[in-house]
Amino acid sequence: MILCIDFASKKIKIAGFKREKGSLKLIESLELSTSDPEAAFGEYLNRISKEIDEIRVSGALESTFHRIFTIPDLKKKVFTQALEAEVTKAFGKEHQFKYRDLGEVPGPGNKINRKIMTAGIKRSALEALSQMFADSPIKPSMFTTYPASLHALARKLQLLTQEPLAFLELDSPTTRIVIFKEDEIRVAREVNVIPEEKDPDRSALAKDIYRTLLFYTETYPNEMVTRLVLAGNSSSSKTANILAEKTGAEIVPFSPETIAQTEGETQDVPPACLSLALLDPGHFDFAFVPLSVQRKTKIRKTVTLSFSVTLGIILILALAVSRLSMNLKNLNVYQGGIQGEIRMKEDRLKELGLEFVSHSIETSQPPWSEILLETAAVAPSGVVFESFVLKKLKNRWQGEIVGLADGSDEISSLLLVEKVQNNFNKSPLFTQVRLVEKELQGHKVEFKIGYQLDM
Repeated sequence: MILCIDFASKKIKIAGFKREKGSLKLIESLELSTSDPEAAFGEYLNRISKEIDEIRVSGALESTFHRIFTIPDLKKKVFTQALEAEVTKAFGKEHQFKYRDLGEVPGPGNKINRKIMTAGIKRSALEALSQMFADSPIKPSMFTTYPASLHALARKLQLLTQEPLAFLELDSPTTRIVIFKEDEIRVAREVNVIPEEKDPDRSALAKDIYRTLLFYTETYPNEMVTRLVLAGNSSSSKTANILAEKTGAEIVPFSPETIAQTEGETQDVPPACLSLALLDPGHFDFAFVPLSVQRKTKIRKTVTLSFSVTLGIILILALAVSRLSMNLKNLNVYQGGIQGEIRMKEDRLKELGLEFVSHSIETSQPPWSEILLETAAVAPSGVVFESFVLKKLKNRWQGEIVGLADGSDEISSLLLVEKVQNNFNKSPLFTQVRLVEKELQGHKVEFKIGYQLDM
């Protein structure tokens, strides 16, 4: 199950999905809203931890920023520094940020600028979210922002065009408003909502939304938001009619059933959770990693690399000693069998015996040192070889190697297995490389690769 969690202002929205035949199936959907939501969330997480395959998280809107910058078209390193300076100038140094290049923008004269969509999240908020999963056996594979993930949902629903679109998640006690235009996140705002019993005609809600639309028009002259997507627990046909009348915009109903199947009674599908489930981690620009997790990953990679190098050296030394012992044993057997001939041809064996014995031993064994060095070279970081078998069949050395790929998640581990196979194919020492089998073990992948030595 993919567990998607949206940390809203005073609620934690949770939805669990499973992928079946290329589509999403909603398993459960709930909200946690208590005096101590973190404690309630911890209890829930411990209760269903065995059912979770992956966790994805979006942070509270108030801890994030989304801004479009125009930066001169510079070399990559200078460009990154210039963008970081702009972010620091606008928001300070307390944010982690990611960006997407939206293409060229003509500048003064013959200069070319780049239009950049940036999204950031406070480091303290990111660390706090990460800490909530400290005791969980499954750690989140992705942290992102609410508007960034929501953009993927709007694209999947084919709502993004050259005309601005406002996505409203109506909820109590807050409503979130995000305005998109194609690949740009232009406005992201959270407003307090008066309960419907105190605002029966929804005039206060309509007024807040209208102010947001007016702010957009003032920020982007000659552009008007003419479409509103309504989602959330507080959306209703009555609210839709009132908003259509007071804002003059077309109301587009939120239709999650076109993407996610539900079972049993109709369940509310939180837009943020559905958008998280739709994301492709390998092709998503705005995925964040807490600094504490980055440090742990770096340490783990260093330890794994050191262990692999040490193990490789030990194996080489062990095989060298084994080979020397085997050479001596073979030499003793050979010498015992031809002892009489040695006595008769002592003078001749002084010149030819050692060369003949050495050649016999060399041709009866594969080049272990070359094999081990090449095997170590094809193993990328995150892959450990557990065992290998090598035997001679019809004058050809054939073997199998068993390994374990440990990526940050299931997809990363599968990509590591593919990379290992590609490295074997590129190696001049191995031919007829084939992936015999692979098996998921949590987010790790155990695999077996068969090959033949090119000798």
